[in-house]
Amino acid sequence: MAIRSSVFSLLLLTADSDLHAQLKQDLKEATITVAKDLASVPRAAVKRGFDGVLFETKRGSLQELNELQRTIDPAHTFILAGSRTTLRRASVVLQALANGHGRFAHSANGAFSLEDYIESKLGDFVKEMKNGSPRNLHPMLIKAVERPLITLVLKETNGNQIQAAHLLGMNRNTLRKKITDLRIPLTRQRARSA
Repeated sequence: MAIRSSVFSLLLLTADSDLHAQLKQDLKEATITVAKDLASVPRAAVKRGFDGVLFETKRGSLQELNELQRTIDPAHTFILAGSRTTLRRASVVLQALANGHGRFAHSANGAFSLEDYIESKLGDFVKEMKNGSPRNLHPMLIKAVERPLITLVLKETNGNQIQAAHLLGMNRNTLRKKITDLRIPLTRQRARSA
């Protein structure tokens, strides 16, 4: 098995030079290998391995996609196949995969870390907010995270506020105050009878 570097590496199979330029700009420190098709990629590059392959599909490209799936190890590489439009939108997903430093964002066991994902999203948010010169960024972000978190926990506990408070690590009265202050709608599902 080939040893990979910690730099996020992509194989881009397309004839669209604009897509390559967009990905190069969005993923500044990623290594991007570009080829028109799989046959034009050097064997050494394929054996070295990639973190991901972006494949522009066209009519009749099913055979080439099948060949790509036989050549690339899906246990170590993701394959994203789609039209030019789909691949242009993929840069947002790829930025989430690369943690902003051009390195593959995963923990020791290979899973994506929530902390890395949040750091990536907060970085984008803070850059946007800096231009508008906001104040009280910390309470604004806490409120933005707290509302969906409480909503999801209430949904998971079927609206049971005692269980939700326990899961969140807070007092039930504190949870009730937050539900009111954040205007979180309360809906409780009835247990289905068998």
